[in-house]
Amino acid sequence: MRLECWAVASRLLLIQRKVSDMADKTFTEALNNLQKAATDISKQATTLEDSLKLFEEGIKEADFCQKILDEAEQKITTYELKEV
Repeated sequence: MRLECWAVASRLLLIQRKVSDMADKTFTEALNNLQKAATDISKQATTLEDSLKLFEEGIKEADFCQKILDEAEQKITTYELKEV
């Protein structure tokens, strides 16, 4: 049953990539952008102003990813409850 849940979760993540405020961005792209922002912030050559911009962008990307994950978790829970 757990394997089935993971298969469903994988499919849901593929389906739920789009969200109204970032319709063309995928979960993977947002996660990559978040990782890049974190890497760029840690560079000593990055100015304070640029670091703040990157931080704000990173927060938006993290919120986007969390929303997709929350939706997927909710659908998995619903699926599991139907199985019981």
